[in-house]
Amino acid sequence: MTQKPIILPMLASDLAAVQRIAEVCFPVPWTRAEFEKELQREYAVLRVLRPSLREPVCAFANYWHVSSEIQLMNVATLPDARRQGHGSALLRDLIQQARERKAELISLEVRRSNAPAYAMYRKFGFVEQGIRQRYYSDNGEDALVMHLSLEPH
Repeated sequence: MTQKPIILPMLASDLAAVQRIAEVCFPVPWTRAEFEKELQREYAVLRVLRPSLREPVCAFANYWHVSSEIQLMNVATLPDARRQGHGSALLRDLIQQARERKAELISLEVRRSNAPAYAMYRKFGFVEQGIRQRYYSDNGEDALVMHLSLEPH
């Protein structure tokens, strides 16, 4: 039986690991200072994933909760830890957190070329709502805007 990953609120002591993940996963990664600011923002939520208590952080999610909406800012997994369900575990956690916070909508942008992420979001029920043309500053790629409406429980 595989062990369920551990997802916890990000602490300042996780900053180096999260920064390293961002640097290897994103063409234009957030800086350490940006992540430090996120830890101070009352509307920002940062969650880290460890495969087990004994293992280091290998994935994270960062989102904003404003009013009745959640905006997913970042979700990333170290390349050598991919295809193990960590992204899906973080999305399940995000949806659970959104429901607990009484959010009605989760929104995100994903690169048009990021087929694995797009497929994962679709699997969780996200629906494409539109396109932000030339959204990404590194290469001018379009972003697909996706939403997940949350039914009240």
